[in-house]
Amino acid sequence: MLKKVGPFIFVLSLVFLATPSIASAQSGAASGKFKFFMEDELLKAFEFDARTDERTTTGFMDFTDEAKIEFQDVDGTGEPPKDEPVPFSMKAEFDAMTIEKNRAIINGVIRDSSYRSYIGKWVQLVIEDNDGVEVPDKFVWSFCTPEPGGWIPQDAEVPGDRGAFLSWWATDAERKDDVGIPSPNIIPGTLKSCKVHQIQTYEFATFLKGEGVISIKQ
Repeated sequence: MLKKVGPFIFVLSLVFLATPSIASAQSGAASGKFKFFMEDELLKAFEFDARTDERTTTGFMDFTDEAKIEFQDVDGTGEPPKDEPVPFSMKAEFDAMTIEKNRAIINGVIRDSSYRSYIGKWVQLVIEDNDGVEVPDKFVWSFCTPEPGGWIPQDAEVPGDRGAFLSWWATDAERKDDVGIPSPNIIPGTLKSCKVHQIQTYEFATFLKGEGVISIKQ
């Protein structure tokens, strides 16, 4: 069990106003480095680099935060934790990226962290590449826990019902530019990363001050 001391270690608020969407194959690259302060007035920083083609995505993200996480007793002994809380840090390996104009959604897996409970979690970084002067670059990140497997919905009155495995794509027939919305996947345990939503629905992080640059190339 975890207790958060720094208010910005866990998932930042994201606004999801649409059903998850899937992007077509594409090639591109994104990179950046940023240092910033939020309301807790503790220094946070990240550096990342991601590259994708029509088949694979590779890259990394390093994230550090002066905020600390305090562990609570999880075995019921009532004993206080022996180790002092330490600043949070993590290293992630990217394996998926979606680019849309000057925005990108990048997903990966945490491979190392100052808190072992984060290793194996998913991380999602959403970025917006602007001129960095009049319009600052924007970003937000979140951590997700891999979902467990479970029973597959089935109609008991229909032998061999495979309805849960069906999928469809809803589009506006009057708009040729409509990318459409896919049907949700209701089979548990099949997600490979944090859910990808329509990129316009993400709410970017708000920080007091910061400096850095984010770049997206296609």
